[in-house]
Amino acid sequence: MVDLARLLNPRSVAVIGGAPAAAVVRQCQKLGYTGEIWPVHPKKSDMHGVACFPTIADLPGVPDAAFIAVNRHLTIDAVEQLSALGAGGAVCYASGFSESGEVALQERLVEVAGPMALLGPNCYGYVNALDGVALWPDEHGCSRVDRGVGIISQSGNVGLNLTLQQRGLKMAYMVTVGNQAGGGVEDALDSFVADDRVTAIGLFIEAIRDPRQFAQIAVTAAKKGKRIVALQTGKSEAGALIAASHTASLAGNRAAYAALFARCGVATVETPTELVETLKLLDHGGVLSGYKMASLSCSGGEASLVADLSETTSLTFSPFPAEQRSRIEATLTELVSVANPFDYHTFMWGDREAMANTFGATMDGPHDATMLVLDAPPSPDQDSSSWIVAADAFADAAHATGRRGVVVATMPECLAPEVRGAISSRGIAPLQGLRESLIALDRAAWLGAHTPQGEPSSVTVPGATTLVDEQRAKSMLSDLGVRVPKGVRASRAQLETAASQVGYPVTLKGLGLAHKSESGAVAIGLSDAPALRSALEAMPASITEFLVEETVTGIVAEVLVSIRRAAPLGWLVTIGAGGVLTELWKDTQSLLAPASRTDIEDAIARLRIAPILAGYRGKPAGNVAALVEFIERLQSVVVGTTMVEVELNPVLVTTNDAIAVDALLIEEN
Repeated sequence: MVDLARLLNPRSVAVIGGAPAAAVVRQCQKLGYTGEIWPVHPKKSDMHGVACFPTIADLPGVPDAAFIAVNRHLTIDAVEQLSALGAGGAVCYASGFSESGEVALQERLVEVAGPMALLGPNCYGYVNALDGVALWPDEHGCSRVDRGVGIISQSGNVGLNLTLQQRGLKMAYMVTVGNQAGGGVEDALDSFVADDRVTAIGLFIEAIRDPRQFAQIAVTAAKKGKRIVALQTGKSEAGALIAASHTASLAGNRAAYAALFARCGVATVETPTELVETLKLLDHGGVLSGYKMASLSCSGGEASLVADLSETTSLTFSPFPAEQRSRIEATLTELVSVANPFDYHTFMWGDREAMANTFGATMDGPHDATMLVLDAPPSPDQDSSSWIVAADAFADAAHATGRRGVVVATMPECLAPEVRGAISSRGIAPLQGLRESLIALDRAAWLGAHTPQGEPSSVTVPGATTLVDEQRAKSMLSDLGVRVPKGVRASRAQLETAASQVGYPVTLKGLGLAHKSESGAVAIGLSDAPALRSALEAMPASITEFLVEETVTGIVAEVLVSIRRAAPLGWLVTIGAGGVLTELWKDTQSLLAPASRTDIEDAIARLRIAPILAGYRGKPAGNVAALVEFIERLQSVVVGTTMVEVELNPVLVTTNDAIAVDALLIEEN
């Protein structure tokens, strides 16, 4: 772990270079930095009125932080000098290192840095709005705050864009990490967790370097009430496919990261605006206690929008209980119909006390939060005072009832800074954009229901591998206690003898093919020898060896179960709808090992085929307990072994059993 505390919270700053270094001086001045600033330039007399020193050796003291904006070769020289001085750390702005293929040059940079902390290279720097530090060579949108959220970005430009948000997010830190040569996402995350002024943490990332360390920090963060929200980019499926073409690898990189974040209690979002709104909600009161919501608006159209857009979330808007409904109705005229989402009309508009009474009666019920839909005139020449009265009434109701409330603007631009500030000053989160706000509420509720589970099992990248044929794979699994059908390997001449050994009805499979069904190399439920001979004649003549197995009957559902190495994240357990249509249905859930029995049960319950397993429309139910035990057993015998991947598709779930009738196994040599 790289300690970034001194670098991110410096009492003295050295800036080395030309125009970008001068920009850093200016940004520190604008943000009100009160520490020492020491520009270094061989020819300039000053930068924005601050006297320059010709060389690093001429500095009047040892800087806590340095921003180095010279070419890549001079960057190495500067880092070496700063490290020798005992500087606290450096931001390396220059590019042309490992991102350009110059791996050796980056290794040299790390070598000369020694114990000194680095951000970068190829790094835009950071802004610490708590202490007024901006080692940032450009404009930014941060202003001084005494507490707020910390954001880590692997992209400098996206980090810049996030600082420019006009949504009222109190940003304590923006840290970009560049190539992460000497300090990265996990190190900045650890610094945020240690800073009591940080309320929540946002990530814009492509990858996690050390998932076990990440998981440890996530546990500590949750214990401190600092929850993490991640926006991950670069989730292409193609890059995650392994050499053999088969089903479970379609889950790919996206599923592995989703499983890691779920295990670590990290909420995920898909857009920068969702990230901002979720962090804003967490900054104003933390996670939600659940998904049950009440909605207030003075328009039936807004109420309908809330109902429609919430369908893509897990939020629920249940009818008010009869007793609460009576209390709400007592605050209204007989012309208003009470429902949830609730159109309270405008009969009381501008009457703060009357509105507070209705809002309070609505809040005081069995739900986890209440949202007030409120779009105010945004132009400076428009009077928004009556909308502020509505927001004040809502805040009055929240304080009187002690319940959680949020104000939501349907259109993000319809909460101007004046209105947004008035709402925020009352301790209410002002959310902007109805869709983004509903997602933020959903994510905050998810965080309230999910805490980190600890580190995933360690995993290594495999070397050379071998694809094990089905019969041998099943024999290996059977020896390890995994349920497979009774079967015998046989040549063409031995088939009838093998079938007699197994007992009819049998299933005949040709060996040596990756996709037997597509090749016509599978025949199921052969009742006697003539049926066996007929099936053999229909199979490709090139097949010389076969597997003769007992046929499983009483099938309720076909399930895919896979465990594979998803380095560096962990062992990915995938459960889904199985059979020949697996790719079509794309009904899967993924977990990182070690997955508990409860984790597995919950994953099965989230599948779209769960109702079939439970006994759909009067049909027999599958033995889900047997399926769970099957997955637990498979996990226990695969994780940490030389196996690289085991894909069982399908696992047949019957009324009393779960048994794998097809197996693909890849083993490390």
